[in-house]
Amino acid sequence: MEIGGLKVERATPRVPEREPPILFLHGMWGGSWMWDNYLGFFAGRGYTCYALNLRGHHGSKPVADIGRVPFADYVADARGVVAALGNPILVGHSMGGLLVQKLAEGLTPPAVVALTPAAPRGIFPLCTLELARLSLKHLDEFLLRRPITPTQAEADALLFGRIPPAERPQAFERLVPESGRMAFDVAVAGVPVDARRVRSPMLVVAGREDRLTPAKMVRKIAQKYGAELRVYDGHAHMVLVEPGWEAIARDIATWLDGTRLSQATHGGTVLTDPATKEIR
Repeated sequence: MEIGGLKVERATPRVPEREPPILFLHGMWGGSWMWDNYLGFFAGRGYTCYALNLRGHHGSKPVADIGRVPFADYVADARGVVAALGNPILVGHSMGGLLVQKLAEGLTPPAVVALTPAAPRGIFPLCTLELARLSLKHLDEFLLRRPITPTQAEADALLFGRIPPAERPQAFERLVPESGRMAFDVAVAGVPVDARRVRSPMLVVAGREDRLTPAKMVRKIAQKYGAELRVYDGHAHMVLVEPGWEAIARDIATWLDGTRLSQATHGGTVLTDPATKEIR
């Protein structure tokens, strides 16, 4: 289906439908295909599910030069789809995890889930020597607003660390060029998010072996919002497709069920606890 020129994948539940629907937002170089497991899983639990392809990704709303697309354009894409769907639950991965933080600042989604999310301004994203070196390598793309495409070696090291080696080439082939301007906005300029305006319940997920958005950084993101943090051993950055993804999806579903029950009981949006709750 299309919403405002953007390609959106939809999965319809076979069991009695739950409200509200869920909107899934992908990260850098990604697309709706990254959510195939989650679309089937959550549709099987009664949710109508949507996975957005941001502009310039997999034929969605073609752009003249992907390298020059700012983060703000991705926010606009997601806002338009949110409005069309009627305030869905938001689930984002990596850069999409930062998108859901920014959306929650101006909207009040029923619940927000950020999987191995990118950091907002105020939390230093290049917190390892490896990430600093990678940023220097791609500095020209950042500054000159050129498309960024990782090498197979970079993808294996930072994205695919817990994906079986035999499956990595196929995943790599599905990656698409990403915006250098957007990467600059996120990693250098920083995307501001006012935590005081984020009033939706939030769950933040980290992988213990994540080398792109390390768990120590993701913990700071959860602390910023007073969100619940879950850190998973044996997982890296691509928690939505790595072996064992089902356990994380089940935990998210259980958390959403608890959030919906709390909202029904208390009659509205429930704020998260002031102190971050971490479950290992």
